[in-house]
Amino acid sequence: MYLIETSEYPNIREWDTKVFSMPKIPRSSNGYPESLKVILTALKENKPYTKPIEIEGSNRKDTLDRLFVFLRPTGIVKKRLNGNWEMSDEISKWLDSGDNLYLAAILNANIRFFSEILHILSKNSAQIQEIREIAKNDYKLPWKEKSEIHNRLGWLRDLELVTYEDFSYTYSITELGKKFLSLVGYFNHENIEVELDSTVNEAEVPISKWALELCDLSAEEKLQRKNGLGYLPGNVHVMHETVYDYLLLMANPTDITKINNYSNETYGIKDSSVNSLLTTLSNLDFIERKTKTQYQTTSLGNKFPTDNFELDFACCVNRKFNFVFEILAELFQEELSLKELSTRGKVSYNFSYQDHTELRKRLHILKAAKLIQEIGTELYGLTIRGYNFYELIKEHVSLNTIEKSQTDSSKIEYENSSYVDNCLNELELASKDSSNPERFEKALEVAFRLLGFKVEHLGGAGKTDILLNAPTAPKFAYSVTVDAKSTYHSVISESSIDFDTIVEHKNKHGANYAVIVGIKFQGKRLIDRAKNREVALIDVDSLEKLIRHHVKVPLKSDSYKKILEQSGLVDLKVLEEDRKKITREGLLLRAIIECLSEQSSDPFTKGIVQAREIYLLLKNNQQFDNPPDLNEVQFMLEFLSSPLISVVGAAKEGYYALGSIEDAAQKFDFYLKACKRSNNIKG
Repeated sequence: MYLIETSEYPNIREWDTKVFSMPKIPRSSNGYPESLKVILTALKENKPYTKPIEIEGSNRKDTLDRLFVFLRPTGIVKKRLNGNWEMSDEISKWLDSGDNLYLAAILNANIRFFSEILHILSKNSAQIQEIREIAKNDYKLPWKEKSEIHNRLGWLRDLELVTYEDFSYTYSITELGKKFLSLVGYFNHENIEVELDSTVNEAEVPISKWALELCDLSAEEKLQRKNGLGYLPGNVHVMHETVYDYLLLMANPTDITKINNYSNETYGIKDSSVNSLLTTLSNLDFIERKTKTQYQTTSLGNKFPTDNFELDFACCVNRKFNFVFEILAELFQEELSLKELSTRGKVSYNFSYQDHTELRKRLHILKAAKLIQEIGTELYGLTIRGYNFYELIKEHVSLNTIEKSQTDSSKIEYENSSYVDNCLNELELASKDSSNPERFEKALEVAFRLLGFKVEHLGGAGKTDILLNAPTAPKFAYSVTVDAKSTYHSVISESSIDFDTIVEHKNKHGANYAVIVGIKFQGKRLIDRAKNREVALIDVDSLEKLIRHHVKVPLKSDSYKKILEQSGLVDLKVLEEDRKKITREGLLLRAIIECLSEQSSDPFTKGIVQAREIYLLLKNNQQFDNPPDLNEVQFMLEFLSSPLISVVGAAKEGYYALGSIEDAAQKFDFYLKACKRSNNIKG
């Protein structure tokens, strides 16, 4: 053994180019450096790459090839074009010298948050959770678990740079650790800079031809895309490496037992998690099941690694999962925050989750492909590559919400789902735009029109923001004052509501009910005050549900009275019976027409049946939770056979079909269009 001069220590990479993870090699009973020595010695002696390597004190049976994959990101080893592995000059020098301080310098030069831990411990001893908090809050490292910190501390202990006290669970820096810190220094978190666009000078988008072709999805393929990306072990920042490792593992038909063992030893995951992983890779078409117990990488999976790995990978993900390149479509129009992207995903692309985990996965994939960049705290925009790439694929991406919202809403049918999506998108965004309260008022004006109300947007001093009137005869009509409360915060606070003014508005306009609408209401005192002043609180999510339910099952204003007459937080469950009744009537209408159509070819009835016979035929129809009774059947037959509707004929002997269910649908559609002022039904 000999010591290497400090002047020969490797140059330290820029912070942003350092890797996130420590090498996931087995830890021998003599520590990580001894494990690394065994692995590199096997390489030096030209041992077969496919032969499992035994590490004393470890039960893992990784092949050399697997271990080299783990070491490659640090630059310790690299793979030649001919498929052979070779050591870096630095690690070869360590292997010859045995100088572990030099090995520490190699690791620190290539891996984030190594000597930085020594700097933290040079001030005070600390527990692992305290170190993790500094990594997360100061260094912005996205580690949710302690494993990455634990791995680093394991290396630092084996290199004799830190010590651990069992009774206090604390780590402390050693004298050797202080010496090493003085030699290599550390990265100050205050020097972390906002990411710059490294693609600014790109003339062409670096993408494989086959990957670009994957972006051309049919309408059916778009509908079949899933929302949840599924499970991949390890950190999201090494997602590509993880996937590639498994594709190499299954290059040939591989038994599930081997996959389980590899996963358990490498990532410490259970067999159930392996099944989830295999499902994810199968959903991406990266692997396929060859037999009951064997999996193999597909022709698509075998295309990796490519020169454009990250972007090609993103195309594969977009092909099978929803709201990936749609994010580019949104950012093409304007920069958006994480919350704004989440909102647009929810209301425009049916991409909704309680937390942002799935969205963050997509953002990481797009960032790794250099299509987007974080230009502020959780604020995202396109890179030059992102703009150029979107221009290539925009014909294949769902029309983005801003482009859709520019369409003349007066010419769009309310039941058109894209129009409704746009309105709800604007509703949620406007509810958080506290700098422009009128925006939220206008969004609510549209929202309540979708529910069938007559709406007046008033606003101004002494007036309510919106006045609703039920569209019925004066004897049965009612009116509602609506106060719109937009806020930048996640909830509406009690201090932002003047209940006296709300009541004054209600009295001034002679309204029957008063409502406040906001993003979310929280706090017992706020809710109790609303109850005492007989004011209904409707959060944006509840209003959105009302509208979506109305599009599917439209209710009349007397039903919505059950919501508006409530005090405090409204309960939407009061509408369930009304919705079930209309749904049941729709099912019965269709079932009767289909029943009569089927009887048209019956030689016994000759197509004419009585209400009681229809009742008996529908009695066991599985569409109904409870079979329709005779009165319901008779009422529906009278409606369908009325002179205006006339899709069912009535004779002395009974009722008969006047056409198919499609003919009936066409007639109802005609009447629907006749109700729309924007349509001309003249021949």
